[in-house]
Amino acid sequence: MAAVSSPRDKIAAMPAARRRSPRGDERRRQIIEGTLEAIRAEPVADVPLAAIASYIGLAPNHVLYYFPSRDAVLVAAVEHGERGLAEGRSERLRAVADPMERLAAYVREYLPDDEHDPVWKLWIEGWARSRSRDEFGEVGWEANLRWRSDLEEALEHAVAAGAALTDETTNVAQRLNMLLDGIAIHVLAGHVTPDEAAAIAMGAVRSELRHQ
Repeated sequence: MAAVSSPRDKIAAMPAARRRSPRGDERRRQIIEGTLEAIRAEPVADVPLAAIASYIGLAPNHVLYYFPSRDAVLVAAVEHGERGLAEGRSERLRAVADPMERLAAYVREYLPDDEHDPVWKLWIEGWARSRSRDEFGEVGWEANLRWRSDLEEALEHAVAAGAALTDETTNVAQRLNMLLDGIAIHVLAGHVTPDEAAAIAMGAVRSELRHQ
């Protein structure tokens, strides 16, 4: 078995972080937003650091002043995208009183907007590389917990309105989110439209509910 470095070892091996400043934070935000724009237009693999830099009028070495590598930019971009998706999501879902409509709203929030959705394109890249890049896995795990919490709350809302679940809430939520992940890939591939994907997903949601 290969030796596993401790978090302390990893911290010791990291270069000292640059001092943060409002101007630097604004530049990082611009780089991240430029990355998302570039990835909306092209596959992740076809977006080199030079393309990211060109979106905001920088030279590639200037991007590396703010991020240590292209991978670090991609991780920051997906984290930024997920934070935007999570902002206000719980409140928006709670504002939908009808249980099935609330679940449908969750499905629409979860699935890609279209086949060019940059956050979803980054997630496909991140899943493939999460075993070699811890940062992708950490961001993904935190995002997954937030999504699952919102879905569990929506499912419990349906139960309170008289539905019964086929299994424990956590198990149902995990199954549905994994199914949504698979459906999302077909949206990105252009096999189904977002509306068709949502209809397929809602069929699976209804199969997990038993109305009493």
